Amino acid sequence: MPRRRVLTGAQLASLLALPASEPDLVRHWTLDRADLVAVERRRGDHNRLGFALQLCACRYPGRLLRPGEAIPKAALRFVAEGVCADATALADYARRPQTRREQLGALRDAFGFRMFGPGHRQEIAAWLLPVALATTDAAAIAAALMDELRRRRILAPGPSVLERLVATALLAAERHVAARLTRGLTAAQVAALEGLLGQRRGNAVSTLAWARQPPGAPGHRALARLVEGLECFRAVGLNPALAGGIHPARLRGLAREDGRLTAQHLRALSPVRRRVVLVATVLDTVVRLTDDGVALFDRTVGRMFRRAEAREEEGVLRDARAVNDNVRLLARLGAALIAARDSKGDLEAAVADTVGWDRLARGVAEAERLVRPDGANLPALYGMLPAVRVCGGTPSSRRREVLPGREGRGAEPAAQPVPVALGILPDEAVSLINPNAGTGGTGPRRWRNVPRAEGPRPVAAAWKFSSARDQAGLSAECSWSGAA
Repeated sequence: MPRRRVLTGAQLASLLALPASEPDLVRHWTLDRADLVAVERRRGDHNRLGFALQLCACRYPGRLLRPGEAIPKAALRFVAEGVCADATALADYARRPQTRREQLGALRDAFGFRMFGPGHRQEIAAWLLPVALATTDAAAIAAALMDELRRRRILAPGPSVLERLVATALLAAERHVAARLTRGLTAAQVAALEGLLGQRRGNAVSTLAWARQPPGAPGHRALARLVEGLECFRAVGLNPALAGGIHPARLRGLAREDGRLTAQHLRALSPVRRRVVLVATVLDTVVRLTDDGVALFDRTVGRMFRRAEAREEEGVLRDARAVNDNVRLLARLGAALIAARDSKGDLEAAVADTVGWDRLARGVAEAERLVRPDGANLPALYGMLPAVRVCGGTPSSRRREVLPGREGRGAEPAAQPVPVALGILPDEAVSLINPNAGTGGTGPRRWRNVPRAEGPRPVAAAWKFSSARDQAGLSAECSWSGAA
């Protein structure tokens, strides 16, 4: 079976190509005074030009010129001008094989170039491992390899050897990552990982496939469904620090491998390989689901506010006639008062004659009922307290915390009693508590007065809503920090 290619033919050709553009020629093939002195020791234009071209090629791209290799015209003209030789003289270069060997020996002696040999393979492979761990791009690894060979003045081997070096580095990196991901797994964690491949109760698919399914349309049910899947992965008990130092693309690649395989195919893998894929899947999916949960939470809360605003707009349209009547009443009353003032008449009589005090009292009461706060009507959101509890996370036997705290650490200790209090506090007990104590005074100022907005005593639903709102915001922030 042919080995898998990690570099294309075009990529290999690009690594070993001679420079042809003027900026590259100036950067890589400019000869200094010491170089020109070494070139001048050769006799004849053809030898000087050939020696200079070999010197430039050894420096960049870092290989020897092949016998009879075609040199780009721009490169040939650039070097010929530098050594004051005729470019056509290259046709007479190295007609004798011994001349080429002698010049290669002179290059090694004068400039320290070395041929790539068996002794360099292990040394270069050890140097390449950290590079392969930092990226999954084979072309980037090959470019770093060529840079290091040039730095060490080791002439590059053939394309097939270069590709094998890169493939070996990628394989070593995969084995290093596999050992890191599975090192220290307990028997319970291994059993939990294997349990993800079992069929979920009430479903025809495995627990792993079920937990990775989309949660559905935005809403608190989708958020609860997402968290239920998230808890399946968190129950494995993996430390997120396992992914530390592993390139995210490599982790995602292992997770994508799981996505392409069914539970049956995963069981067919070797135990070590299966555990590596499952660990990478759990770590990557926990981060992804947490990010999805934060976005879903934002959309859910935003939809609640949009619905409240829509109800407010409907109320404005519904009360438009009453508002217009009160505006006309105000206009008539204002005109009468201004006229009475200008004529120095009795203001009370003007009110009584124009609208009447009873009509004015009813109009003021109606205006107080119709007035609405600027921005979102926070009291109108109280009816959504159950949805906020589901989104923000209030512990109970039937309610799960949708956005748990920071992975591995949880929410801050000072904030943990808040959801517990929200779950067990009777409504009648709210009046005995300072409503601002629910959030610790950390929320926006406009939220702090909401619990008392409808009277001198706190409204239970209002206080619980504002507290749940702040706790949900804290949970979202913690989850986002953990995912980052």
